[in-house]
Amino acid sequence: MAFNWRRKRKDDNAVGDQPSPSSPEQALPPAAHWVVTLEGEDGQEEEISRVGIPPEEFFGMKANAAYRSLGPDHPETLLAFREYARVLAQMEGRREEARERFMDLVGSQSQVLGYAHEDTLTTAADLAGLVREMGDFAKAEEIWRSVWTSRSELLGADHPQTLDAASGLARVWEDLRREAEAIALHRDVLERRTRLLGPDDPAVLADAAAHAAALGRGDRWDEAEPALRALIARLERRSELDSFLGLSIRANLGAALCRLGHLDEAEVVMRDALVDGERVKGVDHPEVLTLRNNLAAVLHARKRYAEAAALLREILTAVSRRLGDGHPETAHARHNLANVLIDTGERAEAAPLLVRCRDDFTRVFGPHHPLTREVVEQLEWLRENPA
Repeated sequence: MAFNWRRKRKDDNAVGDQPSPSSPEQALPPAAHWVVTLEGEDGQEEEISRVGIPPEEFFGMKANAAYRSLGPDHPETLLAFREYARVLAQMEGRREEARERFMDLVGSQSQVLGYAHEDTLTTAADLAGLVREMGDFAKAEEIWRSVWTSRSELLGADHPQTLDAASGLARVWEDLRREAEAIALHRDVLERRTRLLGPDDPAVLADAAAHAAALGRGDRWDEAEPALRALIARLERRSELDSFLGLSIRANLGAALCRLGHLDEAEVVMRDALVDGERVKGVDHPEVLTLRNNLAAVLHARKRYAEAAALLREILTAVSRRLGDGHPETAHARHNLANVLIDTGERAEAAPLLVRCRDDFTRVFGPHHPLTREVVEQLEWLRENPA
């Protein structure tokens, strides 16, 4: 009998395996396994052990192999390194490295294939999504606009990849608080995709949810609320209320009800969604944090300030830990807490939070943005009313 050691891909019927303990960041499951088998006298192999290969190691090995066998500028080598960069982008401590690799790849693919090539534009879209997640909204807008324009010329205005790029650009406009532009573009994407795929396609439902959310951000809550209710009814028929999309829509409905003054229903919606979200996703999942934030807004509106402040402190800690202290989402969480602290009379604690918000909003949005001006006015009010 002989021992055999071979690599097994994750799609080779492997089930129920635990990640390798050798990797310090095992949020991602193994991409493949080293499998030890024992070969019997009859030639049959019996598996006796397997070791998971972390995805960053597996895709790194694939990229290096392509580099050695095909050369650094071969299109397949560049695609292999893109897969590696995509894995890095999912790892909390390696996103800056992923960003640099995506930027290098866009440059290399532009030289080899041309910028207006599907592979190059896909890499550029990956880069745009990552820099938005990292909080660099201005850069994300620049890249998404370029990808959208190039895909429109290359593939046509109604192509699914063109519509995906338009959605990416619209989301960045929301981040930049350019709500009117975002609403119009989300609406255009929704109409085009509905004509292509029909009203019940999952991509169309996601577009409809994005459009409704943009209406809310634009303070058009009376339009957002019925659209969100209709979406919830459709997802309920599909048994998808606990999905990522379902939780997002329920969070936005709770926010709409709060803004429209329906506080009793808003609290019920938020608490029910929060229970489901924590059960399915965990307490620190981004969509669950949005649910908790919207519940805090309801509690704030009901003047239950202590409960709202306690919840917002937890949210600020979680968001800062996940995204970093200087990320725009962290600044928004800090601002929400400061607003409640002002209402509770804890102005000495609110003031330094607002100073940090002013600095972060100025850096991200500029000194004349409405959010920046709002915080500056709050600080002036606190100086005049310190007690």
